Amino acid sequence: PYNLLDRRVERELMPMARTYGVATIPWSPLAGGLLTGKYRRGEEPPEGTRFATANAMQRRRFNDRLFDIVEGLAPIARAHDATVPQIALAWVMAQPGVTSPIVGPRTMEQLEDNLAAADVELTDDDRQAIDRLIPPGTNVAPYYEADFGPHRFRV
Repeated sequence: PYNLLDRRVERELMPMARTYGVATIPWSPLAGGLLTGKYRRGEEPPEGTRFATANAMQRRRFNDRLFDIVEGLAPIARAHDATVPQIALAWVMAQPGVTSPIVGPRTMEQLEDNLAAADVELTDDDRQAIDRLIPPGTNVAPYYEADFGPHRFRV
């Protein structure tokens, strides 16, 4: 994945892709819904969402840093008359070498909100503020981890 909560690919993968002229199509740009703003600090996940029935392992993604970032994106969104998900998507789309993020809306409303991100132009000040919230190459809420269980090729 590549999103504002998981920027690990900026360590090696994104620089390599730029070096060799390889385009990237990142998946999970909204971190499985964590960057949508529908999950709130200290509240249970809303009914019908993927984390409403999540187990403790999945819920560990709900940490103070996650909420600090989502709450920190809100002023940037307001300055652009946009939503937090639109800021998160606009940021991914503005990264060098990214051709198009893979989005996964469940409703027409979500799709329309996602598509409106194409009209958001982040400023240098916005990008610097985002980098202060979550520095390049860092990971706050691991959405995908390869070492989640036994595998026949893993020693």
